[in-house]
Amino acid sequence: RGLERFQHPQHPLEMLSNGSEPTNTAYFRPALGGDMALLRGMAKFLLQWEREAQANNAPAVFDHAFLNEHTDGVLDYLAVVDDTSWEFIVEQSGLPLADIERSARMYAKGKNVIMCWAMGITQHRHSVPTIQEVANLMLLRGNIGRPGAGLCPVRGHSNVQGDRTMGINERPPAFFLDALEKRFQFKVPRDNGHNVVEAIHAMLEGRSKVFIGLGGNFAQATPDSPRTFEALRNCDLTVQISTKLNR
Repeated sequence: RGLERFQHPQHPLEMLSNGSEPTNTAYFRPALGGDMALLRGMAKFLLQWEREAQANNAPAVFDHAFLNEHTDGVLDYLAVVDDTSWEFIVEQSGLPLADIERSARMYAKGKNVIMCWAMGITQHRHSVPTIQEVANLMLLRGNIGRPGAGLCPVRGHSNVQGDRTMGINERPPAFFLDALEKRFQFKVPRDNGHNVVEAIHAMLEGRSKVFIGLGGNFAQATPDSPRTFEALRNCDLTVQISTKLNR
């Protein structure tokens, strides 16, 4: 429901009446893991419409000036799009072709488009090729690097991006560690830590025995909550630092 409507926490009437405001005009639910197929289908529609525009001397669908100046390998990518059948796209996406076409129409009509994705994509087994597909789709219409358009990865909890910006990273670069030591006058550990998925595996395998969580709900925010609960139960000690209790 949160993807369809939003309840403003600072709006007293909405909070008291359980009212809310709509946040979108269309809502589609691809199959689990079907996001890349949906994006490929949107790109395939754009390619089809681009060819129709060229044949009829109509305005281009692609931003050719942007593609020529800022990208490489466009023809290689479009060849892959061409080779991906509609049957495969529909089967893998879990969406009817009409929904994929509607998504592509909305995207093609947008003068400025910001495309967001969250941890369900970022931490997915096929996250890298899926996000590459997002980027390729945005490049076709020049929706990167200009005001009002761009790519927007969304983190799992409030201000996690701010944590990253401040240097909280399981693999911080050496120049950052050097600067940290110089500024605060202490010796910084140089061994890399674990990202989220690596931490779950380490707890499951007994290589990590203590978990300290600062804010948020680690188990509910991870890609496989039941397995994460199992990993946490495998620890000798878990500590949760938060403003309220989590399961």
